[in-house]
Amino acid sequence: MFRPFSSLHIAVILWIFAGPALAGDLEITIQGLRNSSGELRLAIFDKPQEFPRGAKIQDRDVAAKAGDLTIVFKNLKPGRYALAIHHDENTNQEMDTNFIGLPLEGYGFSNNARVFFGPPTFEAASFEMGSGNQAINLRVVY
Repeated sequence: MFRPFSSLHIAVILWIFAGPALAGDLEITIQGLRNSSGELRLAIFDKPQEFPRGAKIQDRDVAAKAGDLTIVFKNLKPGRYALAIHHDENTNQEMDTNFIGLPLEGYGFSNNARVFFGPPTFEAASFEMGSGNQAINLRVVY
């Protein structure tokens, strides 16, 4: 005897097959690395109150390469995100600054959000990630 699927069965099936399809890959092209010293540290945030130094949803450290560098973050769910990068040239895990607090190492933010007396807001740096793959570019500031 044929038993029709209940709505719970259908929901589970849809979740299994459609769930992963909602996530997409984010391809980030970083432009303007001045040298191959140290590493490039990247962090993706989804909460305004955490950006750019708090809890991140994904982060990665990669070897620096002079010029342009492309990095892919896999399986980001649709939503609003902001990206912060730091070219840690001496690999001390800190942003080195001069005696008045200005950065001595490269940094950047999604949307090429500008820095005025401190990091940009989440709103200035944020972008919308849809259900598919996406590519963004940003420039390192020294």
